[in-house]
Amino acid sequence: MRQAKLLGDNIVRSLRGKTLKPYAHNNLGAVAGLGLHKGVANPMGFKLKGWPAWFFHRSYHGAMVPTFNRKIRVIADWTLALFLKRETVSLATVEQPRADFILAALDDEKIREAKAKAKENAA
Repeated sequence: MRQAKLLGDNIVRSLRGKTLKPYAHNNLGAVAGLGLHKGVANPMGFKLKGWPAWFFHRSYHGAMVPTFNRKIRVIADWTLALFLKRETVSLATVEQPRADFILAALDDEKIREAKAKAKENAA
């Protein structure tokens, strides 16, 4: 994000014939989520691990989400995930996301044929 702002400014400067400003990276540290409620972080030299690091990781990335609307949606989803069970998705659904929609559009006879064909392909 920090590079993007300077890039935008430099594009405008280039179009106006002005000299470009170099990017100088100022490292703010590192964060990493290591699973549910676990993480490591090194923000500005402070070492964190476990739940505090996971929370810092989520907070940092939540703050970087563009637009207020999207930020609220993401943070609300993360907050609900603290209190609700994890969602599980069938891998078959991930591999063939349109399959259920196609089956819903077919009549009963075609559904039986399609299910039989799907079982043959799975075997």
